[in-house]
Amino acid sequence: MVNLGLPIRLYDAAAVRALDEAAIEHAGVPGLTLMTRAGVAAFRVLCRRWPGIECIAVVCGQGNNAGDGYVVARLARAAGYRVRVVQIGDPDSLGADARECFDAMRAAGVEPLPELAPIDTADVVVDALLGTGLTRAVEGPFAVAVERINEGAAPVLSIDIPSGINATTGQRMGTSVRAATTITFIGLKQGLFTADAPQYTGEVAFDDIGVPQVAYERVRPTASL
Repeated sequence: MVNLGLPIRLYDAAAVRALDEAAIEHAGVPGLTLMTRAGVAAFRVLCRRWPGIECIAVVCGQGNNAGDGYVVARLARAAGYRVRVVQIGDPDSLGADARECFDAMRAAGVEPLPELAPIDTADVVVDALLGTGLTRAVEGPFAVAVERINEGAAPVLSIDIPSGINATTGQRMGTSVRAATTITFIGLKQGLFTADAPQYTGEVAFDDIGVPQVAYERVRPTASL
């Protein structure tokens, strides 16, 4: 695992949620703005890490990091990449911000697909399947998607945390995506650095996505590097 200029403060899953809430409620940054900035930051890492690629597959679930993935897909399409989005789970279950990103992606000409075949032909796979709220073992179609990602030859960029890793403990929750790079946002998740996680995160990059200092002043970190 490579750490690229990371801050020393770490946060468990509950503290990460509190940081999100502080950014929205006390710093006045809309949730959709945070989601869009996260997608922009992830796309920037993708372009830097894998220059010259032509085709990406973005695997999305039903949480907020799916919204980040939709932003990546939209930006990649605008930049001329061949983009395939795999949708695991019903998009009608998306929250309001993620749904807006989903609709914007479709308006840009990217239609989600229910099958996993695009993973096999992608130059890079973007993992936007499961996020920091995971508290139980990965099962069903989500587990199938994780294993299919890991079986493929393409390197993986995980958004916020590799799908299947517990953001607090670092434990592998049944199965986990093995990333080449993980880009995480707002606060470093302590679970990226403990237990099973270092075998799955790859290179770790961080972006605070412009969250004002007042949000950090309201939430105490739970550990440090």
